[in-house]
Amino acid sequence: MDVDNDTIVAISTPPGEGGIGIIRLSGSDSLNICSQIFVPSTYLKKYEVGKKISFVPVSKKLYYGFIFDEEGKKVDEVLFSYMKAPFTYTREDIVEINAHGGIVCLNNILNLILKKGARLAEPGEFTKRAFINGRIDLVQAESVLSLIRAKTEKGLRAAMHGLEGKLSGEVKRLRHELALILSDIEVDVDFAHEDLDLDVGSVNDIRQRLININNSMARLLKKRKQGKILQDGLKTVILGKPNVGKSSLYNYLLREERAIVTEIPGTTRDLLIEYVNLKGVPLKLTDTAGFRKEGDKVEKIGMQYSQKAVEDADLLLFMLDASTGVTDEDRWIYNKFNFKEDQRIIIILNKIDLANQVMENEIGDIFPCDKVVEISLLSGDGLEELEGIIVEMFFSGDLYGEEGVLVLEARQGELIKKAAAHIKDALNALNNGMPLDIISIDLRGALDSLGEITGENLDDDVLGIIFSRFCIGK
Repeated sequence: MDVDNDTIVAISTPPGEGGIGIIRLSGSDSLNICSQIFVPSTYLKKYEVGKKISFVPVSKKLYYGFIFDEEGKKVDEVLFSYMKAPFTYTREDIVEINAHGGIVCLNNILNLILKKGARLAEPGEFTKRAFINGRIDLVQAESVLSLIRAKTEKGLRAAMHGLEGKLSGEVKRLRHELALILSDIEVDVDFAHEDLDLDVGSVNDIRQRLININNSMARLLKKRKQGKILQDGLKTVILGKPNVGKSSLYNYLLREERAIVTEIPGTTRDLLIEYVNLKGVPLKLTDTAGFRKEGDKVEKIGMQYSQKAVEDADLLLFMLDASTGVTDEDRWIYNKFNFKEDQRIIIILNKIDLANQVMENEIGDIFPCDKVVEISLLSGDGLEELEGIIVEMFFSGDLYGEEGVLVLEARQGELIKKAAAHIKDALNALNNGMPLDIISIDLRGALDSLGEITGENLDDDVLGIIFSRFCIGK
């Protein structure tokens, strides 16, 4: 896969006002282009409009100076750095200009550079060049995006482990094992063509090696859900009848008064959605309109939105009023939904400070769920326990030492799933006495799927889609 030879440029800092704005160039002509507009402070006396100065910067050193336009007017006071290939992010020559972070100022410098022959970078093109030039593999490139989008410290650490190559190393190990098995199969097939008996021991050895690979892939797939949560957030919906305490719980988890709380039924009419950092795990938390059979037109629209949120949720916090006991309305709401098999449900008994008319051990018979928790949003009882249960339910305490093998991207997870399916088919075929050359077809399919994860065999269209999700300038 070839990379364009042209020089690209982009503003690498977010738009808006700021103390510093960075303009980045990558390509063989980076230094030549910038030497036409940048003048170090020590060269000001030698500067003449329209003439290029004989300034040769040392790589990885900062220079103080000014950007001049074509008429010889100062555009900005800047810091200039040049990084010589191949010891750069893209393995190409890179120039970075640290200017003042105003929109007009940065755009003026950018336009000057474009006039001198650079091309505006596409989204993610700097990282794409780092991948194409062999500095990083595709998993590491995607980890850059995960690093930028991390919502909690744990998500940041998981992305950092991906960038360091922990997942890539595991994928490459599995590919190496598969390649060795395929090599051994080819030897056995050659012997078979010579009418020699196949060694039963070697077939059993191949079977055991495939079982080991299958177990490794199963562990990676188990981490797929956790990686998705760290990247996108655990989709959590608070559900229940009006005035049961949904908005109060929402405000507690947010640690701010985001939802309006009153004694009037139907206060929450629209979905309220915020991200919450819960002990290092990001929750995409949704407060829903209270479900009830009667209600005005606006409430009914809110309930329709709520129903869609429930269908998409990973975790449902179904709230009951412990002071009144289970009502027909509670049963009606719970039975309104066909909960999916992979959805987790926590029943929350609120208002235990007033009275507790509900027997916790009877709740599971009425409302099938994963856990029942008693709380009081007024006194704070049970709230710490609830937070711990949510984290434990999805991570079981094993996140802390194994961020390095988390699968953070949906693309990676689908390819691991595809490779695992090939391995299972190969094992079934082997157990059914199928010829080894037939089994090798599935093994090559698994090898190709794993190769797509790290980008060792991937077409340009897929690559373009992956990097289009990046911001311009990264």
